[in-house]
Amino acid sequence: MDVSELKKFDIPEEFIKKFREEKIESLYQPQVEAIKKGVIDKSFVVAIPTAGGKTFLATLAIIDNLVKRQKKAIYIVPLVALANEKYQYYKKLFNDKLKVAISVGDLDSSDPWLADYDLIISTTEKLDSLIRHGARWINEIGLIVVDEIHLLNDPSRGPTLEILLTQLKEILKNVQILSLSATIKNVKELSKWLDSNFVTSDFRPIKLYEGITYDSKIHFLEKNGYELTNLETEAAILENTLRIGKQILYFVSSRKNAESLAEKLGKTAKLFLKRNEEYELSKLSGQIENVLEVPTRQCKKIAAYVRRGVAFHHAGLLGKQKRLIEENFRIGLIKSIVATPTLALGVNLPAFRVTIRDAKRYTPGIGSTYIPVLEYKQFVGRAGRPTYDSFGESILIAKSEEDAHDLTEHFINGQPEKIYSKLSLEPVLRMHTLALVASEFTRSQEKLLEFFSKTFYAHQYKDIEEIKEKILFILGKLEEWEFLVREEGRLEATRLGKRVSQLYIDPLTANYLITCLNEASKKETESISFLQSICNTIEMRPLLNISAGEFSELNQLVGEKERFFLQTVPSEYDFEFENFIRSLKTAVMFQEWLDEATEDKILTKFRVAPGELRNRLKNADWLIYSMQELALLMGLKELLKDIRKLRVRMMYGIKEELIPLVRLEGIGRVRSRKLYDGGLKSLDDLRKVPMEVLTRLIGVTIAKSIKNQLEGKKELKKKEIFQSNLTRF
Repeated sequence: MDVSELKKFDIPEEFIKKFREEKIESLYQPQVEAIKKGVIDKSFVVAIPTAGGKTFLATLAIIDNLVKRQKKAIYIVPLVALANEKYQYYKKLFNDKLKVAISVGDLDSSDPWLADYDLIISTTEKLDSLIRHGARWINEIGLIVVDEIHLLNDPSRGPTLEILLTQLKEILKNVQILSLSATIKNVKELSKWLDSNFVTSDFRPIKLYEGITYDSKIHFLEKNGYELTNLETEAAILENTLRIGKQILYFVSSRKNAESLAEKLGKTAKLFLKRNEEYELSKLSGQIENVLEVPTRQCKKIAAYVRRGVAFHHAGLLGKQKRLIEENFRIGLIKSIVATPTLALGVNLPAFRVTIRDAKRYTPGIGSTYIPVLEYKQFVGRAGRPTYDSFGESILIAKSEEDAHDLTEHFINGQPEKIYSKLSLEPVLRMHTLALVASEFTRSQEKLLEFFSKTFYAHQYKDIEEIKEKILFILGKLEEWEFLVREEGRLEATRLGKRVSQLYIDPLTANYLITCLNEASKKETESISFLQSICNTIEMRPLLNISAGEFSELNQLVGEKERFFLQTVPSEYDFEFENFIRSLKTAVMFQEWLDEATEDKILTKFRVAPGELRNRLKNADWLIYSMQELALLMGLKELLKDIRKLRVRMMYGIKEELIPLVRLEGIGRVRSRKLYDGGLKSLDDLRKVPMEVLTRLIGVTIAKSIKNQLEGKKELKKKEIFQSNLTRF
């Protein structure tokens, strides 16, 4: 079908023109089939391999919804990085024709400003939070696009998505739901639950050849393979890839493996770099190394590898480092990326070749087992770039011919696993049971159980007896914790229960924090008091591991600080003691951050990389904020000053004396320390100091910025945590 034929389906000419500008001249066969079946204005599950044109179908549905129904469209994605990618794409595509917004941040807001937007890109958790906060514009949604719908199968992300979709189906009776995935085996079952039609296809715009390597040769089932040199297998594959002028992704099981393999590959990759590429990679290397004010050893390591045309990609990297790596891989400057599985769920980053080195993964209590075929299909879906390649290749690395046979049968000839609901997990049920009652979506026990009978879990297993037992137990606990009241089958959230639901934390965590706050109001506290409390929650897991040598040191710290802890220290013979010690080690790491330890020191001492530290700090910030809000609701005003100060310190990694200085734009932990140690301890000191003295301390540009801010030419930072609440109590 020529793109011009979309006029028959009421797609306006101005958008068809934009598609042509994107070099979209004709549609793929599965796209044509889906359009003819009604995907533009009806609910559908679309299961087409990566690069098969699913986003284009979603775009047509968005246009139709906004032009014909004049209703909002919401695009749900699992990751913030993916949300940013979709936002940038649609912002450019629609320009000023449709108003596009992204909502992925604050989970304690209804974001009323979104009422003015036509298309909203959101993560699953954020949209769930918006419903909890009673966002009024939810009723204006006419289309819901669900990206990566197969993540219903994921224990960490799936249950929230399932509850969200069940709720949206109830709120919006005639809403169009367009669900997208590359691989779904039980697509009929899923589409029936969603009241959707479905379209499936194995079509790819370019051919994928799936292969396997052993005995220094790459073997393919459908074409001739390649002879490799006597280099180590991974390096030999890279050498072969670079000789034919292509790029390659490697998937490995862990961060350590990603860094180790990237180091080895760099020795091969650097031999193929052109002089201009060496120059550009050197500049890029400098950018990546200096993302932080003080580079860590990991920053230096990734910078050194990038200089050779290779990078690793995992959760330990900072967001800006990841983006630089991704952008420069797309333009061909970086030749190879070694990634952990998270990249397969992330942004659009295809390559000519994909190599899966670690087809097995260790699971505690189970041992080493094959990764799911579903995950393998996600990996190899990255192989082949429609704009650059006529075909793509994927390669499994085998240890022997026998291993090669097993891998071929299991993965290449295997079928993806069915998607199964993971809704029966108790922490998930606790959160969503309270949320359903607090939002007055279900006002009785009967209605609550009726809601769960409409979930994908109930659809799959045909009854909810297991869930029913758990829900009844949970209702008892929520009543015990005074988060809700039950009277003759009716359910009503208390004021405290409503706030807990809005804070988006596990009610079990909320009850624990309330207990800790009550204890804090009766005794002397230090920062470690609150840090250990938040670290001993479900939200902060996984906690840091304890080595044999650290145990006695931490045990000694327990003795020294026991009077400050807000929970009873378990006996060292109790099952809970290990988790307590691990929570204490995690709290000690945060304490060192507050004491202005560098990211490099934390990486060296605790083996927590900058990217992971940022994620842990983000979780810690939310728990401290939740503790602050609970204390406010409980009337414990005497605790608020200390908690709020702690939150500011955690944000910047500073001692208390630097708090006034970090109010200034461009002043973080390093510059504020320089100012303080230089005798400039307050904003008043900075107003009085001569410009030349300030310049010597922090440079002319920042010095000018500070003076402008202090003279009112530029506003000070506007952050909630810096408002007068820091000094009011």
